[in-house]
Amino acid sequence: MGDQAHLLELIEQVLEETADRPDLQDKIFGLRDALFQAQQSAEQLALKIRLLEETIEKLKSPAHRIGTVLWPGDGNLFHIAVGGTEYRAAVSPEVLEEENLQTGDQVALNEGFVVIAKLPLPEQGPMARITSRLSSGQWLLAGSGNQEILAVQHAALDAQALKEGDEVFLDPNQRVILGKLADREAKSIIDDSYRPVTWQDVGGQEKVVEEVRKVIEYPLLHQAILSQMEYQMPKGFLFYGPPGCGKTLIGKAILTEVVRELSEKQGKSFQGRFIHIKGPEILNMWLGESERQIREIFKKARKYKESGHVPFIFIDEAESILGTRHSSRGLNISNTLVPMFCAEMDGVQSLSDTVVILATNRPDMIDPAILRPGRIDRKIKVGRPNREDCKAILRVYLKENLPMEHAEFDPMAEPFLDRLFARSAAQEVLVLTLRSGEFRRLYWRDFISGAIIENIVKRAKEKAIERAIAGEKLAISVTDLTDALETEFTEGSVLPSESNMADWLQLLDMDSRHVVRIRRPSEADQATETTYNRSIL
Repeated sequence: MGDQAHLLELIEQVLEETADRPDLQDKIFGLRDALFQAQQSAEQLALKIRLLEETIEKLKSPAHRIGTVLWPGDGNLFHIAVGGTEYRAAVSPEVLEEENLQTGDQVALNEGFVVIAKLPLPEQGPMARITSRLSSGQWLLAGSGNQEILAVQHAALDAQALKEGDEVFLDPNQRVILGKLADREAKSIIDDSYRPVTWQDVGGQEKVVEEVRKVIEYPLLHQAILSQMEYQMPKGFLFYGPPGCGKTLIGKAILTEVVRELSEKQGKSFQGRFIHIKGPEILNMWLGESERQIREIFKKARKYKESGHVPFIFIDEAESILGTRHSSRGLNISNTLVPMFCAEMDGVQSLSDTVVILATNRPDMIDPAILRPGRIDRKIKVGRPNREDCKAILRVYLKENLPMEHAEFDPMAEPFLDRLFARSAAQEVLVLTLRSGEFRRLYWRDFISGAIIENIVKRAKEKAIERAIAGEKLAISVTDLTDALETEFTEGSVLPSESNMADWLQLLDMDSRHVVRIRRPSEADQATETTYNRSIL
């Protein structure tokens, strides 16, 4: 009797009986409108109540576990991994009728560990790298922290598409390979551009060039002799010496020479790849990331080799990543990087596969495991240039096509070299106090390098350009070179602070055990030397 239709019927009857009383009908109409509004509010409240009840029911329901199907069992029982533990779980008949469960499928299980639904395959998960495939068809993977994992691939994944070195992602239980990751490259640390560099571009370092040329030419030109002698050529080089003396340039010249020799001998064109890595850029705070980048470097070299290129791996400032494993306190990243690098080096068979070159200013800090025979076999010192070397380097940067004061090279170079190699108070840079009590004075000549000569020529060009803009003839003068030489050293841009003895000794390539003090010469020292030189004259 209290439903809405009955109430409306009663209101209509009252309206008919009060047709002669308009004032009362107005009140009845107002009552009907209020009833309609109350009805709408009640419907909205009922909807909210239903939603709240459904939400409460969901909150009261237990969470479903997610598992990975490993393989089918007997009847409707399947081997399923959940949270690192294996179960023989029953499967709901509805799931068996609608779905075909395969190895690697993700399923939902209720409180009784019964499979109640098949879930979509995830597109992400723990990452690992394929190490090898076993005869049983299983895969051996290397996970984070050098952890080894034994896994199978998903039933829908083609095993032929997987190979050693591929990165894959696994199910949450790390038992099944779900997919292969796209190849990624460590673009931030690898520069693999190649520009041919001839030995003439190096300038000087004749002894180094001759030693390196023998190593790279013998396997190419005299392979029969080497085979008869069962002689194993080195797989890698260590270039060590002061900074700015051409270690990187020599590495590029080696690659150019190898490409040329191979092209001439085999009668076809080869392309070189100079994979240049700066050691500190490999270091990464995340566990396993530095090791991954080492693997990427050698993987890139192998890919270049497979495609017919000639790859060179050049690691600058090698001591930063391949330092001795006891040289740092606390957790030392070299404890894992050095073994990884050694393992990759052991996979390089000879110079015909990949040439590995390390460059460093501190060879004493390289781990001995790296430098043992069979890995980095040849150690070559790239020292500071002498007068003839400096002349050859200057010839590289003072090209014949440049406008110069003198058309011939010697009139431009000799005054510059005389000033550079003078041993006067004006050229004095440093005074060393040796442990024997003796003093050793160092001059500009003791700090010169190819990089400094290049910068001096740039300064001289700037002076010539400034004069040409002012209306004078465009030409590099001898004075421009000598002034630029003096500016380069007097500004002190190439020299560390006086208090930093370690950096000084690194620049000088000296043993710290023989030096007790380093200081710059004072004005009194220079005045004394000047007076002494005059008295001799």
